Amino acid sequence: MIEKIKNTRSHRKFTDKKISKEEILKILEGARYSSSAKNSQFLRYSYTIDDEKCKKLFSAIALGGLLKLEDKPTLEERPRAYILISAKKDVNIPDFLQYFDVGIASQNIALLANELGYGACIVMSYNKNVFKEVLELPEDYESKAVIVLGEAKDIVKLTDSKDENDTKYFIENGTHYVPKLPLDKILL
Repeated sequence: MIEKIKNTRSHRKFTDKKISKEEILKILEGARYSSSAKNSQFLRYSYTIDDEKCKKLFSAIALGGLLKLEDKPTLEERPRAYILISAKKDVNIPDFLQYFDVGIASQNIALLANELGYGACIVMSYNKNVFKEVLELPEDYESKAVIVLGEAKDIVKLTDSKDENDTKYFIENGTHYVPKLPLDKILL
């Protein structure tokens, strides 16, 4: 399991390989089994694998805020699928618990995508109005997070951080390095 976790990284560049509806539904099955505050199961999911919709949504997300412009994905490297996580506006669950559940479901989605040979990236910086329109989100729902998916084109490698200030990811020679603090640095 630790190897699966280590290999489930945030990918931002993708090949042109399409994801099938059956694969998306398998991935969403993992979200269905996610833990939920008070077992309320209030999260709902919208998705698209339609290429025209994927092109429109690509302009509505921010991927790799710390990356240099030349390292950011191009339209040709866009995600081939999007999953939008939403909840009813009047759901009786505090915001902090809603986002706790979003995190659990997002990690399950990313792990299952990885198992099927796809990369994923959980995105919190996106234009909610564009997603609402393109994915036809009902008026009484609000979006919480987006997960982009596709066959990963970028290479992501974990490295050990030198210290607590060495946590910024970077790209060098085409490889995306993600420093992680050693276990002894995160234990109190």
